[in-house]
Amino acid sequence: MNHSRYETLYKLCLAMEWAADPETVYGRLVDIATECFECDAAYLHLLDIDGKTFVRHSFHDEGVPEGAIGRPLTIGVGRMKSLIESGELIVMEDYEHPHAEDEIPAVAVELGFRSAISIPLSSSSGVLGMLTIVYRDSLPWAQEDRAFLLEVGRVLGMLVQRVQMSKKDVELQMLHDRKQLSSEIHDNVSQMVSALAIRADIAQSCLEDGDMEGLSAELENVADQARQVTKVLREEMLSLRTPIDGPGDVEANLQSVLSRFKAQWGIPARLESHCEDKVFISEYTHLQLARIVNECLQNILRHARANAVTVTLDRKNGSVLISIRDDGVGFEVDSVAAERLGLRIMRERAKSAGGSVSIVSGSQGTTVFIDVPALHG
Repeated sequence: MNHSRYETLYKLCLAMEWAADPETVYGRLVDIATECFECDAAYLHLLDIDGKTFVRHSFHDEGVPEGAIGRPLTIGVGRMKSLIESGELIVMEDYEHPHAEDEIPAVAVELGFRSAISIPLSSSSGVLGMLTIVYRDSLPWAQEDRAFLLEVGRVLGMLVQRVQMSKKDVELQMLHDRKQLSSEIHDNVSQMVSALAIRADIAQSCLEDGDMEGLSAELENVADQARQVTKVLREEMLSLRTPIDGPGDVEANLQSVLSRFKAQWGIPARLESHCEDKVFISEYTHLQLARIVNECLQNILRHARANAVTVTLDRKNGSVLISIRDDGVGFEVDSVAAERLGLRIMRERAKSAGGSVSIVSGSQGTTVFIDVPALHG
């Protein structure tokens, strides 16, 4: 091995450092495993929810085409079932003289692989998957080496279990947020529809009183209000359709939102980025940030009477820093109730993602400062 056993365990644990995107963790794991075990390829397979299939989640190999050895593995193949039931290694020291139960893929031989060892990833709930390291040489494995690999499998199994549990927590939180979002949309639109109903009642009164001039004015107000409801509802629906799948490229996402805002409402909105490289945030943070930015823009639209919006993007000390500035009328932040303008919701969303929101406002406009954690890298 390329490192001592202590160093190997330490490096593998570092590779499993938590991230909201599990595939990022799994990718780091196979890269470090390849380095530590000096192998020619490494594959991470995890048991599917049915418990009958191993699905490949990540791999690291040299010169092997994508998908060359990528089919799902059923537990009925080779000694897979034995690995799950006993938690023991599957050692294939020489592909030319395989174990009676092993099925060596022809493509593996064609690619020059000669031996492999599959390490069960064991946890408190049983075997979760396996890490397979592959070599182009036939290698014997001493008993002490095998015992160490089993220990590696137990440590990685616990870490994989933690990653899976964290992902479930994030998914539950996102489900909660989507329900909360549906309520927010309902509240926003219902207020406007209520105002529309009041206008219609006034128009009806004008008609009954024979006030044709007042009726004409109210019907015009009803039409304007209806068009605004349609625009707001369309904006909310478009924001929901923004793809949020895996880590988000912050600059690209902000540019998309601002372009849509400008096209929809005719208010100039530009992005100033001070980042030399792309900045990524986790899937969960991406969702929260999208809703915070959307709420800011809706507040500008409804309250600020602004002529332009400027958004700046920066990264510092592991955080993504965003400011949203308008040139509107501003307001007294301290005099506004916590429930007003969605300020409380924005702060709660940022806090749930490990960030914060602060606001500065005056006669020259309002600036919202957003600070959320960036992904490593």
